[in-house]
Amino acid sequence: MPTMPRLRIPRPLWLLVLLAAAWFAAAPVSEAAVDPAQQLADRYAPVVVVREQASACGPGEPYRPEPVESILGQPDVTLIGPAGERIPAPTAAQLAGKGDGWYLDLPANPLSPGCDYERWAATATADLTPTVYARVAADPDHPGQLALQYWFWWVYNDWNDKHEGDWEMIQLLFDASTAADALAKTPVSTAYAQHEGSETASWDDPKLVRIGDHPVVYPGQGSHAAYYTQSRWFGKSAAAGFGCDNTAAPGARVDPAVVLIPEKPSGPFGWLDFTGRWGQKAPSFNNGPTGPNTKTQWAHPVTWQLDEGRPAAVALPVVGGPAVDSFCNLAENASLLFIALLDQPILVVLVLLLATGLTVLLVRGTRWRTRGDTTPDRERRAGQVVTSSFVLLLRHLDRLWPILLVVALTTAGGLAVQQFALRRRPTGDPTDVFGLAAHPVWLVVALLVPLVVAPLVAWAMAATSAVMEGVAHKHRISGWSALALAVRHPAAAIVQMLLLGASAVLISSLWLLPLALLVIAVWSVTMPAAVIEDLGVRAAFGRSRRITRGRRWRSVALSTLLVWVGFTAPNLVGGLLLLITGWPFWVTNLVAILAGAVLIPFSAIGLTLQFYDFRHEWAEASDQNSRDSGSSTPRSAS
Repeated sequence: MPTMPRLRIPRPLWLLVLLAAAWFAAAPVSEAAVDPAQQLADRYAPVVVVREQASACGPGEPYRPEPVESILGQPDVTLIGPAGERIPAPTAAQLAGKGDGWYLDLPANPLSPGCDYERWAATATADLTPTVYARVAADPDHPGQLALQYWFWWVYNDWNDKHEGDWEMIQLLFDASTAADALAKTPVSTAYAQHEGSETASWDDPKLVRIGDHPVVYPGQGSHAAYYTQSRWFGKSAAAGFGCDNTAAPGARVDPAVVLIPEKPSGPFGWLDFTGRWGQKAPSFNNGPTGPNTKTQWAHPVTWQLDEGRPAAVALPVVGGPAVDSFCNLAENASLLFIALLDQPILVVLVLLLATGLTVLLVRGTRWRTRGDTTPDRERRAGQVVTSSFVLLLRHLDRLWPILLVVALTTAGGLAVQQFALRRRPTGDPTDVFGLAAHPVWLVVALLVPLVVAPLVAWAMAATSAVMEGVAHKHRISGWSALALAVRHPAAAIVQMLLLGASAVLISSLWLLPLALLVIAVWSVTMPAAVIEDLGVRAAFGRSRRITRGRRWRSVALSTLLVWVGFTAPNLVGGLLLLITGWPFWVTNLVAILAGAVLIPFSAIGLTLQFYDFRHEWAEASDQNSRDSGSSTPRSAS
């Protein structure tokens, strides 16, 4: 059988074949070869802007959206089962398939976090890139529409509810059936998850901040609820959250990597099949959350957006005002008290019982009836000071109304100036959308407003004390005359301003609270002393120190009550109105301002009556000491 001749290829042709192979290997892969879902996810990858944190463990947002590797495989993280099973450093494969009763336990106390989670997360995520998880999902109830979802994993939720782990998300809707179809179109609408609800916007809605095709997401500080812009946000429901979310500038931009979630979870994505809790079990709303695959929008993204989405979240004014700020503080402090009760029930109950018992003793240990005598300059029990102050306020409104007007116009004017100074001026900068941090001059103006308002309020209080001195000596002095007198003798306003400022600064810190109480106890009646006895600043402080000696506990208790009624109770009224009514913010702020216009003069009347009482007691004690000194003379010498 004849042999076939061997095919001989010239060397130059071999060289051409090798060069062609090298060229094809180095050539870029065409877009057609890339998964359309990955292309879609990359094209619309979100930009995340969190509240800037200037220093570790300080104000601002310490966390970033991280890959789940931040807690998987960590030696101090444990997966705990319903029967007490413990799996240290769990992997994605060990989470897969586990459900009800299983939860992850991070190394800290979610009800009393301090800075523990922040420090832990800084170490656990040091070598990780911020990440979001993308998913393309159809809705069987809405054929012809496609959702592009982005899921964010946060290590800890540090808001009015506190819990380990936090899953949040946003989604974009397309009129398309496949990812390839969606690539040829633009999104129709968007939805940002917020607490148990969501907010929606069309792709062309001005409130949706975009950098090219990339939507910008503003997570609330601590809660990580996703918002469309920078502001403070009002909520008093499960859907909107209870309290005030904060996404305000300055912001820090994060450009997370995009990881596409596969249709069938396996291997490193085995955690997608975990239906337990991504954080420690804790009482009430402080439980760790369940994962994305347990949420309504996982299987029915379009239905979720249509049923639970609201057209707008409620933005608070840039300068909230007394009612708004009071509501936010009430929500936060009530939540913190409830969480403390869950964490240390015995201690909190004991403290509450002690506070209640002390209040009852103070209320029952004094006399409240005025016995019809409203002469200012006389001795009174602590309760009588309070009730007599109300009686005198109402009886002499015809004299006091100019002072009430000054207080109302001062506080309202100060709020108006601050709101004008910090009004929104769009900049196009996604980290400072409204330019609040970009205009230092206006920031300075806003910060200077309290330095103008405080002296005017102190001036009104000094004038109120002057009216009471006129009543005490049956001199009819009008409110206008009292205001003019306070201008000619500014020492009273100066000392009152100093006391109000010092008390506000000291009370703001728990560690300085004892010093604040000492200041109040010793110098509580400095202002009326300056008015009534026409003393200078130094002499008035000395006078208050002398006549409060031996009466410091009463001084601190009564003065604190009077100042609280004058400066805090009005704001509390406004905050409660926000909670129980649907009134606009400006109405509740107006109510708080008008209540303050009445109660701040009440506070001044009470301090004046307290001064009269202390002066009488001090004079009697001085007379008694003089008599005692005289009676100690040897009998033979008398």
